Amino acid sequence: MDKEVHQLIEIAEIAMQASDYAHAEKKYIDALYMLDDPKSEEYQKVVNKLAKCYAAQKNFAGAKECLEELLFYAKKNKDLEKEAEYLHALAVNTRYLEEYDLASLMCEEEITFRLTHFPDDYCGLARSYHETAILSLLQRNPMKSKVNLDKAKQYADKSEDEECQAGIMRGLGDYHFTLNDLEKARDSYLESHALYMKNKNEEAADELLERLKRVEDVQ
Repeated sequence: MDKEVHQLIEIAEIAMQASDYAHAEKKYIDALYMLDDPKSEEYQKVVNKLAKCYAAQKNFAGAKECLEELLFYAKKNKDLEKEAEYLHALAVNTRYLEEYDLASLMCEEEITFRLTHFPDDYCGLARSYHETAILSLLQRNPMKSKVNLDKAKQYADKSEDEECQAGIMRGLGDYHFTLNDLEKARDSYLESHALYMKNKNEEAADELLERLKRVEDVQ
């Protein structure tokens, strides 16, 4: 990578850490102009960083353009792992755009893709079913949401990955809280918090404390 491009990316990443997203965005775009080769892996890595920068600014339309470009090249290069990653990212981004029906279709596509190509990637499948469950709740279909959450939990347990399990338990807590089943919400949040603490993910654990406080405030 060209030294000047490398410096631009470094400056952008420092700006991202400082939450100066507008500055980071400018530097990432400058780096892309200098790289000027959309087919190259280096260019696509910067596009991925720019997508995250847009998402941090809640510019989900900008993030969508980046992710669609990344998915296009993943398919073209027959990079199945990246294709699965960008299918998921696009589904989440589409949910943020509040296009819930389209996001649900994207989740179905992602699950089919993962079951076909990565049936043993239990964490990936857990995240896919979890995203589908979130969308089902937003579409006011709690029964479908619970079915998908149960599938997500089955895959998370199979994975034996405690971070993955913690994320699904947090999702179950959100589900129960939405239905005003506060005891179950509290139990799920506590289990999630314990797993995050065990794995020293303090940021996620602190977020769970906020959720637990929300439950207490309602009770």
